[in-house]
Amino acid sequence: TAASMVSAHLANPWMYTLSGACDTQGDLNGMPFVKQGSTLSGAPYYKALSAERYVYYDPDCEDGVPRWVIDVNRPDVNKTHDLDGDGNCDYIGRVDSRDTSHPPTSEQWTMLCEDGHYKMQFVVLLEGSTTTPTTLEKGATSTTTTSRNGIQSTTTKATASLSLNGACTYKRSLNGLIFDVVSTAADGSPIYKARGVEEYIYHDADCDGADPVTIARWVLDNSKPSSTATNDLDGDGKCTYHACLDSAPVGHSRPPASAEWSMYCGEASGWIPVGLTLQEVSGGAKATQVIINSANRNGIMAVVIAVSLVTAQVLFA
Repeated sequence: TAASMVSAHLANPWMYTLSGACDTQGDLNGMPFVKQGSTLSGAPYYKALSAERYVYYDPDCEDGVPRWVIDVNRPDVNKTHDLDGDGNCDYIGRVDSRDTSHPPTSEQWTMLCEDGHYKMQFVVLLEGSTTTPTTLEKGATSTTTTSRNGIQSTTTKATASLSLNGACTYKRSLNGLIFDVVSTAADGSPIYKARGVEEYIYHDADCDGADPVTIARWVLDNSKPSSTATNDLDGDGKCTYHACLDSAPVGHSRPPASAEWSMYCGEASGWIPVGLTLQEVSGGAKATQVIINSANRNGIMAVVIAVSLVTAQVLFA
């Protein structure tokens, strides 16, 4: 049952998706936060995908009140208090709490909103406790997620070809390449290959395959990835590639259409953030995209179904 599936994952939430932020902080709505590790208090802390936003527990930000916070600063995991080290209690949002096991999943938060004023916002953190990807026909995946909040989400999405742009000057040869789905990785995510050249986009749960486990990420690489390996898909024992984007561990239908990747741009610049776009282009089979989300809380069932028809012509490299 849904209840038993939820209870089995209470102890180790790995991702939350936030909603309920005010307009000023609207970029937080729908933003996934992935577990990075634990702070000195033993509380987990989370980083947003593709943004410098963090959710963590601070036992004392300098006013003696323990709380969960949303912040732009990464917490220092070796500090006992004032984890962002600013000597102040300045955050995007905060909620007082003595529960260090996880942030509240539905609660009133104090949030920095319009005109620099703090106001109360009812924030929901939807927990992705377990995500199961299933490979369907070529170029499509189905993902079912069960959360602690008692919400199940199933997504079936066609995976179209992607056109890449936004690479730095050092990697300008990547701009304009079109990547087609050529295989599926062991975690169910698509593997893309550029037309005419050995360049790949794929998802890797651990890019070097060694302990400690590195964060999962999308990778832009010139090495062909394995479709059967569960980590270090290019088999080099290193985290070496053109660019990467931190990601949730599993359950991916495609990399984001627009995000800030970390890219190696030569000795002078090193690794720098770049805004890469991966826009869908004609190149996949005719498909129907269906997204179904259902929620059942306190006996109330809500079902939202969004259906869009995607028609494309099959192209060959």
